[in-house]
Amino acid sequence: MPKRVAVSDGLSPVKRLLYQEGFDVVNLESNARISEQGMGDYDAVVVSGLDDNMMGMQDISGRAVVINAAGKRPEEIVAELNERLF
Repeated sequence: MPKRVAVSDGLSPVKRLLYQEGFDVVNLESNARISEQGMGDYDAVVVSGLDDNMMGMQDISGRAVVINAAGKRPEEIVAELNERLF
C-alpha cells in the first residue's frame, strides 16, 4: 500500500516527484477531509515553510511525519520521506 502524503499547494514539483515515486499525494490546503478528520489517515505532511503552523501542525500527535520543505529540492524531500517512513 502506498504511503499517503499531504503536500502544500505551492509545492507542485514535490507533488509530481512523490507521485512518480509511488506515493499517494493529496493537496494539504484544498482537501477538506484533512481539516475535518485531522492527520490520522496520512503518513506524512510536507509544508512549504511559509505555512508550517497551518492547522496547528506543531501539535500533531500520532504517526504523521512533518517535513518543512523550505530550502530543500524535491529530491531531498523524497529522500527524507523514504528514510523516515520506510
